[in-house]
Amino acid sequence: MSNMLNKQQMAEILFELLERTAFHREQMENYVNRLFEPFKSDGVPYVETGKDTYIVRIYERGLVSLEKRIKQSDEVIYWLLEDIIFTATHVELMERHGVDNKQTHLNDSNEVMKDLNRGVQEAFQKIGDPYLYWHMTSKRQELEQIQSTKER
Repeated sequence: MSNMLNKQQMAEILFELLERTAFHREQMENYVNRLFEPFKSDGVPYVETGKDTYIVRIYERGLVSLEKRIKQSDEVIYWLLEDIIFTATHVELMERHGVDNKQTHLNDSNEVMKDLNRGVQEAFQKIGDPYLYWHMTSKRQELEQIQSTKER
């Protein structure tokens, strides 16, 4: 019997975890629902379920720029949380600073970066472990690291 989660189950877990944060439900629905969209936005992790592994792909300009196979559901949930929380925090900062990311952009000043990091950290603190620990130990970098041919 497989312990693999389908996309609907992943979405339910993500909503449950994200409800612990200060983000609005409507805002989170947009990010979680990306799991079900056929269009693949740049830089966003998308998940497919194989027989006994998850296939996570990140696209750039319509092409796969990174593909990873992951066996643990919690690691996939974490990777999606990292993306959603970072994106939501970034969007909140854009709104606070009155920028649209098309004609005006956030200045990557130390103050803005501190606010961004603080917002992401606060969200993970509300969610708790193991995701907080993974966030603090930069597990996302490990997950997004390109595998050598020997590892595949």
